[in-house]
Amino acid sequence: MNMYDKLKTVLANLTLFAVTMSVCFLVLEFVVFRMVLKPDDVLNNVTINNVVRYKPNTTAFFRHPDGRETLTTVNAQGWNSELAVYSKEKKPNHLRIAVVGDSYVHGAFVDVHDGFPAILRSELRRLGHRVEVYRFGMDGAPLSQYLNVVRNEVLQYKPDIVLIPLVHNDFDETYRFLKTRYASSFMKLKIADDGSIEEIPATDFKPGLADLLRKSATFRYLYYETNLYLKVKGLVSRLFWGGDEDYSPEHIQSAVDIRKIKDHKRNKQAAAYVFAELNKLGAAHNFKLAFIMDGVREAIYTDRDISEYEVAKLNDIARDVTTKLDVPLVDMHQVFAQDFAAYGEKFEYDYDWHWNRRGNWLVARAAANLLTMDHRLLGPSKSSHLQRSDVVKDMANNMANKKLGDEAARSDVPHAQ
Repeated sequence: MNMYDKLKTVLANLTLFAVTMSVCFLVLEFVVFRMVLKPDDVLNNVTINNVVRYKPNTTAFFRHPDGRETLTTVNAQGWNSELAVYSKEKKPNHLRIAVVGDSYVHGAFVDVHDGFPAILRSELRRLGHRVEVYRFGMDGAPLSQYLNVVRNEVLQYKPDIVLIPLVHNDFDETYRFLKTRYASSFMKLKIADDGSIEEIPATDFKPGLADLLRKSATFRYLYYETNLYLKVKGLVSRLFWGGDEDYSPEHIQSAVDIRKIKDHKRNKQAAAYVFAELNKLGAAHNFKLAFIMDGVREAIYTDRDISEYEVAKLNDIARDVTTKLDVPLVDMHQVFAQDFAAYGEKFEYDYDWHWNRRGNWLVARAAANLLTMDHRLLGPSKSSHLQRSDVVKDMANNMANKKLGDEAARSDVPHAQ
């Protein structure tokens, strides 16, 4: 066989290989991973008014290892919400509550109606309050970004109350830069050695190679549904994003790498700055500020003292800073602990640390109790027939009485109405 014939054979084989691989990919992409083994849908991001959010007027289904399928509905303003549009005009005689946060506010791993802001609205209405609840949740956002969201997005809706749930990765990620797909779109803080703080403005989100790959159902299934992303997280961080986010399960507490959070001096400086700035905005724009802090759930499940966990120091920081500012805070640790002692049900799914339906329900009830009972916030509604003692008793009964009915007392808690 001469050189020409050899080259012809090689080209023919390469062509056959390319055609075979193309056909295989098309079958995987448009048949296997779109009709049989469906991965999660994609939520695209955009920046509007200097705030990164989801692409407005889109929906997505997310499929979970336990067979559940949850719906995300992004409204006209770019936020996952049961409300299709956030109106700037208030309903007559209604108070408006803005809930600002990360994926816990967005409602990861639960249906849009099972997120705690939706349940909070129903609960406050049940207690006789006329309220609107708008949520502004963005995956991965830290404390500094909450301040950016309030300034550039929330204020235009003239809220009466801004409620901010805190989780344990909110603190260090306020001043520590993560090399991820859109983390550079978040406002950050630069904390100098002398304690002075400089805001690093948010940047517009710009789609890149990762966004192109995420359009492929094959890629999404193989990368996310098989948990490959956890195995190669460190490699991707170093080679693709230029970071150093090595994943080591033995260092994880409350979904946080405790190696990253031990600078509690800066954690407190960051929290003190953001909380104070939010408090100033409240005074200037006539809204009241309140916080919710996640519990140290591992301590609850193992019946260990909370002080044994590094992340518990962040709960202390949240309490210390809010106390100094005289801003209301509810720490979910005790609420979760009491509920777990009564029912033994966890507050997240086995495969993810976000609050499950029960966790969201308890957070909503605790938030409603805080807003209703704290004299600095709503206070008991004049239109409600429930007195203060009755509200506390009602909440305690609903959270602790096993005669609620198994569907309410267990993790399959009621949907928001």
